[in-house]
Amino acid sequence: MNHIPNRIESDRGMMTDTNSHQPAGTVTGDIAQLPARTVTARKTAVGAQKHFACSFVHGAGAGFVMNTDSLTEKKVAFLLFARPDVVKLENQLLFRWQAKDGTWNRHFFDFRVTMTSGARIAIMVKYDKKLSDEEFQAEIIEIASQVSSDFADRVTLMTEKHFDPIDLFNATLFNAVRQPDPEVDSAIRNAVSGLVGAAKIGDLIAWTGLGGRGFRSIARLIGARELELQRQMRIDYDSYVTRRTA
Repeated sequence: MNHIPNRIESDRGMMTDTNSHQPAGTVTGDIAQLPARTVTARKTAVGAQKHFACSFVHGAGAGFVMNTDSLTEKKVAFLLFARPDVVKLENQLLFRWQAKDGTWNRHFFDFRVTMTSGARIAIMVKYDKKLSDEEFQAEIIEIASQVSSDFADRVTLMTEKHFDPIDLFNATLFNAVRQPDPEVDSAIRNAVSGLVGAAKIGDLIAWTGLGGRGFRSIARLIGARELELQRQMRIDYDSYVTRRTA
């Protein structure tokens, strides 16, 4: 089997290529649909009193619930969901590895992403200060060195230092506005159909008279890549958007 290099890649690029919420369930006719529960190899500590953990809903329709063991993991998930080249995101994946003394151990990778290229990347999410621990460094390097192509093509380490605050703000917004608003979305699409150059979001909202629903729709269309920001910035009423070029 082909093993990845005996090192961990600390990949800021995973953060910079840049869907809480509507109600947790949706209603179809008279039937309420609840978000699906993801199946993982390990349960996170959601509900623990002395450990931060959280859950959020993502995806189309009623969506699905993803649990994370830290706020940093939640932010990584939002950033990965916002990337155009990520087609699948799994979390809490079991990986068995052998220590130098011959004993077998379990490690749970926080995430594994499948890219549009077909490549799969196993992701460790850690706090940056943890990386100063030499024993910890040696352990994660040993784990990464044993990851073979049947599990992932490479291993990446992410910390809070890799977050671009603008990308994180926008990625969080995309998840918050994930539910379509068909009437308003159609109105915004019509409003920008003949757009040449850039338009300020506030002006589009004023022209359509759609208020906050219009803002959420524009953010949703940016997240769906039907519109794009003229430059990297937080999405707000003063941002300029253009139609996505082919």
